[in-house]
Amino acid sequence: MTDSAAGAMFGDRCSSRARGRAGRGLIIGALSLPLLLAACGGGSNTTTATTRAGGTGGKYTLVQAQSDLPVGTSRFVFGLVNGDNEPITGGTPQIWVAKDQRSKPLGPFNSTWQTWSPSKGDDFGRAPIAGFFATEVSVPAAGTWLVLAKDVVNGKQINAGGTIPVVERPVAAIGTAAISEPTPVATTSAEEAKIDTRQPPTPMHHISLDAALKNGRPTVLVFATPQFCQTRLCGPVVDEVLTLYERVGTAKANFVDVEIYPTHDTNKPTPEFLRWGFQTEPWVIVIDKTGIIRGRFEGPAVAPEIEAALNPLLAGP
Repeated sequence: MTDSAAGAMFGDRCSSRARGRAGRGLIIGALSLPLLLAACGGGSNTTTATTRAGGTGGKYTLVQAQSDLPVGTSRFVFGLVNGDNEPITGGTPQIWVAKDQRSKPLGPFNSTWQTWSPSKGDDFGRAPIAGFFATEVSVPAAGTWLVLAKDVVNGKQINAGGTIPVVERPVAAIGTAAISEPTPVATTSAEEAKIDTRQPPTPMHHISLDAALKNGRPTVLVFATPQFCQTRLCGPVVDEVLTLYERVGTAKANFVDVEIYPTHDTNKPTPEFLRWGFQTEPWVIVIDKTGIIRGRFEGPAVAPEIEAALNPLLAGP
């Protein structure tokens, strides 16, 4: 997988600063998986994408948008790029996973094409990609797993594969308690501009996270850095959370926006970000009124996905 192909879809998933802490960047690859392909049944159980980049390249690459997956069922986000480094858009590719070349693949897991909400006009809100694919996969054990995407492009079966780490204890695991910590608060535009690199800053700084976790309402927490984001996805993701903030309102839920580099020094991420153990950006966490994490989104995420995690936690009218 070339750097240019990765950049065409998501940029470098892990900034140079984060990569120094994590020891790894975006998990990407274009592996030959002949046994996995055969076990998946060749051209059967495929779906057809709706809108395509033209391209002449015959090889396709799976570009993964998260650093790892937890054991069990979890969200898997990815893109598909052809041999000319052009992203495929639209459709419902299928995902299969396997422990190794000799194991029976698990799947298919059907994906959906996710597109961004209308632009809010901020300087950093324009997404570098038209959208992304998302699905939920079930992986029963830790280890390095093979991943295969299958689709039909221009009437032809295509396959794209890679590997991804699967871990027992991921950061911000669903079902665990959120970290209760004070986060910067601002109630005026001038104060917001001092702790937010979005232009203009969001109003989602009105309450500290520790206070939000005590007021009996669910919380949507976003860690992002619109100005300094290496993937250029932080601004769009913050805008997606802002779309939900405007739709739901603070009477039903808390919205907490934490800038990763409030001092504009990219060597000094905010302590709140480090305490959570995050090593990539952006992140959106949905927390219930008792402080338990119920939604977890690393990398690209759109308002309908976040809202689907939040809605069951909202009190009635």
